Amino acid sequence: KVACRSGITNMCRIMEEFAREEREEAKEETQIEMAAKLLEQGDMSEERVKEFFNLTDAQMKLVKEQVAVLA
Repeated sequence: KVACRSGITNMCRIMEEFAREEREEAKEETQIEMAAKLLEQGDMSEERVKEFFNLTDAQMKLVKEQVAVLA
């Protein structure tokens, strides 16, 4: 029984980590979409968008690619 409980505990920990990662990815995708829309509409400069959403250079590149798709 102890081994089974340990296995269940490990499985729960793995599932919690998976769920946390999924939420973080969804949050990042939403931020990139919102940033792209603001940038496309001209409401904010690239630097302001990057600062406002606290984006990395790699994420800002994704934003610009999204704007290119929207245009």
